[in-house]
Amino acid sequence: MKRRRQIEVFSISFLDLLSGALGAVIILYVAMPKAKPTSQDHHDAKLADSIEKTLKETQEELRKVNKELAETQQKMSQMSSKPTEKREHESGKDLDIGFKFKGKKIVFIIDTSYSMLEEDRIGQVKAGLKMLITSLDKNYSVEVIQYPYEERSPFRYLWGELKNNTGLNKMDVFDFIYGMRPLGGTPTREALLFALRNYTQLSDIVLLSDGTPTYHNSNKKDDIYEILRVVRLENKNKVQINCIGVGSEFIKDKTSDRYKFLSLLAEEGDGFFVGF
Repeated sequence: MKRRRQIEVFSISFLDLLSGALGAVIILYVAMPKAKPTSQDHHDAKLADSIEKTLKETQEELRKVNKELAETQQKMSQMSSKPTEKREHESGKDLDIGFKFKGKKIVFIIDTSYSMLEEDRIGQVKAGLKMLITSLDKNYSVEVIQYPYEERSPFRYLWGELKNNTGLNKMDVFDFIYGMRPLGGTPTREALLFALRNYTQLSDIVLLSDGTPTYHNSNKKDDIYEILRVVRLENKNKVQINCIGVGSEFIKDKTSDRYKFLSLLAEEGDGFFVGF
């Protein structure tokens, strides 16, 4: 570790040196005779002028050092009086997660369709979700849903209920995330409606997806406006719906169905909408 420079010690030592030099110059100046200069003592007059000049320069240097010392002491005083920020990574306290949730009961819905293999989108989502879960303290209650889940089901959930984000439950979430594998289509409708219908006291949904909704076990596109209509009807508790678009191509074409769907879903759900 690089050794911290002790500015205050250096400044005070330098100040002592200059103060000593100033004292010596003053004594020398006082000891010099103050006779009027004549042609005979011209040399002495030049010496006196030189000493006086040195005295002024020393006084100026001393003034600068005093100023720097005062500034350094002020900065150190401000640093010592500033409250130390606690970073409790285990509990998640005091961490700025960057998203504004409505409450502390959140269901994360993760698109694991086959297209998530592109650009390693699934890897980015897994890493980001782990960081987000880590940043939330135990007062949050969470659940994770992935969609689709092979051919058997349009989605699968972790617990089927919201659980406090304790250390042990975080480990369950991480295991669930680790087991996510991209395959199939993008049955967003089923996952959204399941979350709205089955989790009481739900405050927020966070949907991460890279594509346009499709029907389960099919590449046929679902009607995004019909999904929005049904979500409005089912969202009786005014759950905040937040959307994150995944993939470098996502935000380039704002006329695409995938962009319009997530942006409108977030707008109607009073949530945030971002793309990465």
